[in-house]
Amino acid sequence: MKSEEPEPPVPAVPGFRPSSLHLSVREFLRSLSGSAQRFWILVVLTGLVSGLSAALLVSFLRWVQRLAWSDKGESFLASAMETTASHRVLVTVSGGVLVAVVSLLIRQPLRGHGTASIIESIWVKSGRMQLPRTLFRGVVSILVVALGAPLGREGALLQSGAATGSALGTRLRLPADQVRLLVACGASAGIAAAYNVPIGGALFGLEVLLGSLALELFGPIVLSCVVATMVSRILIADHPSYLIPAYHLLRPREMLLAIAFGPVMGVASALYVRTVNAFAVALEGGSRVRATLLPVVSMLAVGVAAIWFPQLLGNGYDSVNAALQGHLPLMLLLLLPLLKMVATSLCAGAGIPGGLFTPSLFYGALLGGALGALAQWVWPGVAPSGAYALLGMGAVLAGTTHASVSAVLIIFELTGNYSIMLPLMLVCVLSAVISRGLCPESLYTSSLSRRNVKVPRASSPNWLRSSDVGALLAPNPPTVRPQTSFQEVVVRLLEVPAGYDLYVTGEDGRLQGVIILDALKGHIPDHSLLGMTVAADVMESSLPRVRIDMSLAEVAYRFGDTFVERLPVVDDRGLLLGTISKRDILRHGRF
Repeated sequence: MKSEEPEPPVPAVPGFRPSSLHLSVREFLRSLSGSAQRFWILVVLTGLVSGLSAALLVSFLRWVQRLAWSDKGESFLASAMETTASHRVLVTVSGGVLVAVVSLLIRQPLRGHGTASIIESIWVKSGRMQLPRTLFRGVVSILVVALGAPLGREGALLQSGAATGSALGTRLRLPADQVRLLVACGASAGIAAAYNVPIGGALFGLEVLLGSLALELFGPIVLSCVVATMVSRILIADHPSYLIPAYHLLRPREMLLAIAFGPVMGVASALYVRTVNAFAVALEGGSRVRATLLPVVSMLAVGVAAIWFPQLLGNGYDSVNAALQGHLPLMLLLLLPLLKMVATSLCAGAGIPGGLFTPSLFYGALLGGALGALAQWVWPGVAPSGAYALLGMGAVLAGTTHASVSAVLIIFELTGNYSIMLPLMLVCVLSAVISRGLCPESLYTSSLSRRNVKVPRASSPNWLRSSDVGALLAPNPPTVRPQTSFQEVVVRLLEVPAGYDLYVTGEDGRLQGVIILDALKGHIPDHSLLGMTVAADVMESSLPRVRIDMSLAEVAYRFGDTFVERLPVVDDRGLLLGTISKRDILRHGRF
């Protein structure tokens, strides 16, 4: 028995037995049943379609950007900076008008980011997602991001992959657990294809979407991510998502700075999550007219701000690259993260569809770069600011998602540089711990929490969170002395609360036995001897006793050998300390 919170159930993988050792793929496939073979084929198909949809959506994004903005620049930011102030405002507002018109046509808002709805589908809706509506929403999301919405393109890629897995699973009438796992495979494949990070995408799906690193889940998730990444590398490009110099962070001073920056980034991550939530709460609800106008007003605000800060437009890829290479001045490194956080929160709360993953990377990279620039000023000779921008990306990713393992792997895959791993691990873990303490909900579960959608939480290992008997101890049980008369024993038994018994202790407080009312029935001595009967004559001395240092699992085992509702708790000298109830064990434990 384990204690505390229930651990979320893990979707089952057919045909997988961790203890099995297959000498070849052919033997493995032959050993599977027909239904298991069908599932693994669907895993491959989900990865394939996710990779294809990712390539198509990214190509569509780039085409719309070239069409809507100047094609004179070498990048999206350079093209936006070539345009006039009025052009920036008009193009950005057109994105808000598009969202408003689509919301009116389908008669429901498009608010919400993709990852939260995928988590809800997996845990609450048995993996069911509407494929046409999800793909349509993804196309609209790509359009508005291309038109300047300060959100991420990854939302559409995750949702298209997840909806593909859901459609394949439900169409072939797979069990709910397998459909849920296919949804996670599709979403993981989407993020793997979007950022060219198959390992990080797989860990993201396991840690964030499924909340489990169970061994039997690795196979399907990894396979779908590998297939999707291969397709995206062929159709898009086989290079890292960001252009990052080969930084080396191995000296003790870099380790000390990572330890110092971790809590700072944790606070910044919690601020990011709370800001997104605050805007969502403030802007949700209201009249239909208000809901229709909000996307237009929010995008107008972004367009006006982009007159002076064009870096706010789109997902911020070019600004992150500049921060990673140390090309941004300190003033922009300090100002842009706050502006981006407000712009992202405003648009997401107003109902603009898009992802929050990439904006959080923007926020973390520029904040980390600012801390690195300040560190260079205080402590000359430390690593360049771009190196700390890289650490900032990982720290905020870990802090906002509460998933430090996948954050470390994603940043490592983006760089392919092992020399950053030690400080990266430090800063990510510290950020996640601090952020979780300040804001228990992650960036994705917070929106579900606002709608009272309950998602199972992954529990800590038993040895970290198990309680002992002392946590459930009820002190001061009713006691009598061994020489107490039978008449007084009966009176005391009638006075004790329901479920309690009468405990016989000596002058030194040591437990000698228990008087149980139900056991006493039918065992009353000869009436002529009642006057001479005392508590020691009618007590039960063989009742199991519980030591104060026992685990709850051991206590549950003791309850299995007796019919009583409570057992006495004693210390190593036999002194009676209190009692523990069967009901508390059942309410507190997990079997």
